[in-house]
Amino acid sequence: MTRFEQEWALVPAGARWTAALVALAFVSLMAAIFILPLLVEGEHKALLFVMPVFLAASLGAVGMALYVLLVGYVYGDARRRAMNHVLWTLLAVFIPNGIGIILYFILRDPVPVPCPKCGTPARKGHSFCASCGAPVRASCPQCRQPLEAGWRNCARCGASIAEAGAS
Repeated sequence: MTRFEQEWALVPAGARWTAALVALAFVSLMAAIFILPLLVEGEHKALLFVMPVFLAASLGAVGMALYVLLVGYVYGDARRRAMNHVLWTLLAVFIPNGIGIILYFILRDPVPVPCPKCGTPARKGHSFCASCGAPVRASCPQCRQPLEAGWRNCARCGASIAEAGAS
């Protein structure tokens, strides 16, 4: 499974259907407002006006569908990251011009790491599982704080990692 497929799976089916319906409704509404009156009146010269209107309506429909899909992604991704998914979805919807979605991508928490022993998610900054106590990330042998990959010394207490052997 590719990365795109994994991320696409986070978008709920309801958001996918809603995006399709919004796009269809937008194109239908634009056709009813701009194109249908021209066809009813029988103005054949005005049919040259139909294609640009249809293309503009299609672009608008795609934009609206992408917005709905992004809001659905915010919902699914916030749930995966153990964040308040309802609050972030409401912020994404009600803060105008997509700023709520941008704020979500800037402020979102990292994906929790599952405990290798019991599977309970551990948030960033936790070296040990809160449920079973098993080590989730490498930690400093002296101060027991989490370590980043590639560190030779602990950034918090200065202990050498290579000498003591990180857990």
